[in-house]
Amino acid sequence: MAVLKDVKTLDMVDGKITKVAYEGAEYEKTYSEVKAGDLFLLEDGHFVVGGDVGAFYSTKKHEDGDIVIPTAAIGSASYTQSIGKGVAFRKKHTRLKVGDYARVVDWPSRFKGVEGDLVKVLRDDRKQRPFHCELLNGNYVGQNIWARESELALATEAEVAAAKEAEAKRDVEAKWAKIGRKVGEYKVGDIVAYDDRCWFGNSGIGEVTEGVATSYNVRVAATDRGGVKKEFYLIKCRVTLITPVESRFDRS
Repeated sequence: MAVLKDVKTLDMVDGKITKVAYEGAEYEKTYSEVKAGDLFLLEDGHFVVGGDVGAFYSTKKHEDGDIVIPTAAIGSASYTQSIGKGVAFRKKHTRLKVGDYARVVDWPSRFKGVEGDLVKVLRDDRKQRPFHCELLNGNYVGQNIWARESELALATEAEVAAAKEAEAKRDVEAKWAKIGRKVGEYKVGDIVAYDDRCWFGNSGIGEVTEGVATSYNVRVAATDRGGVKKEFYLIKCRVTLITPVESRFDRS
């Protein structure tokens, strides 16, 4: 089972840890029933398959409703173990703000979205379901929901990074879709920029002279500083579309 790394002790009382920090958030010790999202501290007297006494583990809600921690992975099968009352550390309450990324931790089945989905807070009207959020993944990505404070938890640094990467990908896809193309679908006559100016020998601007030669290359012609027009096969991930051929004033 995976021990959580980088859990930092912030406070202790009588030699017992009472407060820790993990992925930028503070967690405080609680003796109430363990909830999904708590950090579980394995102490003497608790038996967990493959667990290490003194180590912290993540918790989640199993499909049967039990709170579990991952215990092992054998081949393609994964195993979890249910836990009851124990030493858990719960994230210190901080009200979400507009612009925050959060994870759905408790969700009514009649609404779109499921537990584990990531959202971005768009609005807080401080009513019964105050948070108006955009779903960033799952079956309803791009749609909006209203959520109670108890139904969301601030996303971890890793989750925020994943959410921002997904947002950037959708933005790129939307720009290409706006001109009726898939991402990286270049056409002859497109004006493009290449991020290696020395390779072009000019300002890094060229014209596509051949469509997609392969799934990862595009052929581009550029005039160097000496006035010589040369053609290159360039890696598409380093090419940026500047002007689609359909928008060029010099083409009918």
